[in-house]
Amino acid sequence: MKVFYGARLFDGEEMRDDCALVIDGESIQARVALKDRPRGGEQVDLGGGVLSPGFIDWQINGGGGVLFNANPTVEGIAAIGAAHRRAGVTAFLPTVVTDAPRVLTQALAAAREARERIPGALGVHVEGPFIDSKRKGVHPPEFIRAMKEEDANALIAARAGVMVVTLAPASVPLEFIGRLAKAGIIVSLGHSDASAEEA
Repeated sequence: MKVFYGARLFDGEEMRDDCALVIDGESIQARVALKDRPRGGEQVDLGGGVLSPGFIDWQINGGGGVLFNANPTVEGIAAIGAAHRRAGVTAFLPTVVTDAPRVLTQALAAAREARERIPGALGVHVEGPFIDSKRKGVHPPEFIRAMKEEDANALIAARAGVMVVTLAPASVPLEFIGRLAKAGIIVSLGHSDASAEEA
C-alpha cells in the first residue's frame, strides 16, 4: 500500500485540499481526509503541487520539437510522448495528418511497434488525407484524395492498437466506413463540407 499526501487532489470534478490518496497495487482504494490517512505502508509526501488522473490525448501532432509527420518513427513517438508526459498526458495517439502515402505507411508501422515499446502509446490517429479540400485547413491540398479500397485494406491491416480515422464522408464510400468500424477503427467526421443530413 502507498499513501500519497501533501498535494491538492483533483478528482476529476473538483480540487480537494487536506486529503490523501490510498493505492493498493495498481488500484485506488480510497480518498481520505489527511488526518485519517493510514499510517502503514509507504508514505509519499508530494511536497505541494496537484495530484490528478493522467490525461488521455487522442490527437497529438508532435511535441518536444518533433512533428509526427516529419518523423513517423518509434523514436519520434517516444520523443512526443516524453514531452507530453511532463504536462500530465499518460496515454496518447500520435496523429499523422494529410501527407504523402509513404508517410502514412511509416506512421502506421511505427504506431504498431510503439504500442509495445513506448509507455502510453495507445495506437494512432489518422487525420486525412480522405477529407474535403474545401475544409482542408492547413492540410496540403496536393495529398488530399478519396479513399480507395487499398487504403481501407491498409488501415484495417495496420492493427496499430486504438485507431481513429478522421475523414469526410464525401471522400469515402459508405461501404469502407462500415468496414473500418467493423474492424474496430473509430471513424470520426472532420474536415468535411457535408451538411448534418448528408453526414
